[in-house]
Amino acid sequence: MSATDAQAPGESSRPGPVVLIVDDEATARTLLRKVVQTAYPTAQINEAADGETALRLARTARPDLVLLDIVLPGSDTSGVLLCQELTKAMIPVLIVSGNATGPIAQACLSLGAADILRKPFTIEDAQAKIKSCMGG
Repeated sequence: MSATDAQAPGESSRPGPVVLIVDDEATARTLLRKVVQTAYPTAQINEAADGETALRLARTARPDLVLLDIVLPGSDTSGVLLCQELTKAMIPVLIVSGNATGPIAQACLSLGAADILRKPFTIEDAQAKIKSCMGG
């Protein structure tokens, strides 16, 4: 290994985690992207504004974590159905919701979602939940 190929102690050569951000609001996706990039600078981040795109990306990218806004265009249950599909595929899901105690969020938890990040959130809270869902 040449000096230019040397890695800092504790640095890994493997790529960062793959994260899928699902939210119909572009500003929310942008904020969540920045939160993830701050916590995991080498993360590979995909974004979806609807459930159909999210499922397609989840199947092709095989994310390590999905940040899922459960209120998506289509119907009140679209976030629940998407959560169910993702958890059945053994993909960890962090619910992002303004109503963490509502029936939709609770349904997602009962389907196997890892946790809920309540909107509005601080960057620190978001990073802590993301890291916890990704195992540290």
